[in-house]
Amino acid sequence: MDGGDIVTTIAWDGKILAGDRRISSGTIVYTSTKIRRTSDGRLIGATGDYGVCIAMLDWLEQGGKRPVCQDSERWVSALEIMPDGACWMHNRDTRWRVEDPFVAVGSGRDYAMAVMALGHPSRVAVEIASRFDPGTGNGVDELRFEPASALGHDAEPVKLAAVA
Repeated sequence: MDGGDIVTTIAWDGKILAGDRRISSGTIVYTSTKIRRTSDGRLIGATGDYGVCIAMLDWLEQGGKRPVCQDSERWVSALEIMPDGACWMHNRDTRWRVEDPFVAVGSGRDYAMAVMALGHPSRVAVEIASRFDPGTGNGVDELRFEPASALGHDAEPVKLAAVA
């Protein structure tokens, strides 16, 4: 994280996916939304190099060929909440299921994890992380989990291709 375009803290508490809105590029700070609800009901959010984050979010939302997610200069971590509530973490060229009741990714993750361990919701976790982590800030977006049965549609899941 040496002056590249960096985005940070995404947190999931089992009910709400929350993400800060800060993007920093060198000494300039911008505001952007880094979490999304897909048409098939998944919640997704990414943190890391902004360009790679957008590529990861687009891939999770639209499918196709998985983007290269990490090299020596650029990296990304993403959370994907499935319509059944299962949480998957994506890093580099892998993904794994997170079985813990809450999780956070990004440079403010340690603060966010501690706040959620004390019983606070993900939004509060990201707000507190923004007080202590200089890469987290500019407000908080949140998406509430809605089980597949509550979405009222039968969208086909997006087909995701593995890394070639």
